[in-house]
Amino acid sequence: MGKLRFKLGSVIAVFMAALAFGAAPAAAASAPATLETTRWLTSSPNAGMAPVVIHRDIYLAGATYNWQVYTCRDGYICIDPGRNIDLAPGWYSWDCTLTPLNGYYYQTCSLQTGGWPKATFDKAIQLANSGNYDIGSMLQAE
Repeated sequence: MGKLRFKLGSVIAVFMAALAFGAAPAAAASAPATLETTRWLTSSPNAGMAPVVIHRDIYLAGATYNWQVYTCRDGYICIDPGRNIDLAPGWYSWDCTLTPLNGYYYQTCSLQTGGWPKATFDKAIQLANSGNYDIGSMLQAE
């Protein structure tokens, strides 16, 4: 019985340590950092419709990241090669906006940290079907 308590205590200690480090910065070999929301989108947008705006503040380790921007049918896997970006360590303001225009959407995502120019990644998107879509951006350390 004493061994079981010791093992359970060890498991609890490891779990508590994992919780304490849960807010660790994004770094090489870590899971990708994401900024995402799911919204219903029409395949026939117009310029009078409200944009979708999402924001996150995030600490990033200095590294080369693969940066992807996507609007993908909910439940589907998006294939986007993205682009590589070199980022200095620090806190970043991460924003994405999906703007409805006449017949298509324009998506812009940006990363901003003090002392550096804002990095932006944008693209036009035309949807074949209306439905729920995941809208967002992902950073994966290389």
